[in-house]
Amino acid sequence: MLKYTGDCLLTQYVILPLTFVSWRSMLTLYDIILAADEDALKADIMSAFIGLGLCSICFAIEVPIAKVHLSTLSLSAF
Repeated sequence: MLKYTGDCLLTQYVILPLTFVSWRSMLTLYDIILAADEDALKADIMSAFIGLGLCSICFAIEVPIAKVHLSTLSLSAF
C-alpha cells in the first residue's frame, strides 16, 4: 500500500508538473521559431497541430507497444 501511495504521489506532484513544463517550453520554442515573421496566429496554429499530432501518435502507439510487451512476457514464461 505504501508503494502504491508513493507511486501516486510521485506521479501527481513530480512527473505531471514536469510534463506540463516541458510541453509548455517546447511549444514556446516552436512559437519563437515559427513566428520569425511576427505572425503569431500562424505560430499558435502550428504549435497546436504539432502538440496534438505528437499526442495522437503517442496514444496511437500505446496499445500496440503494450501488446508486444505482453506477448514477450508470455513467451518468456515458458
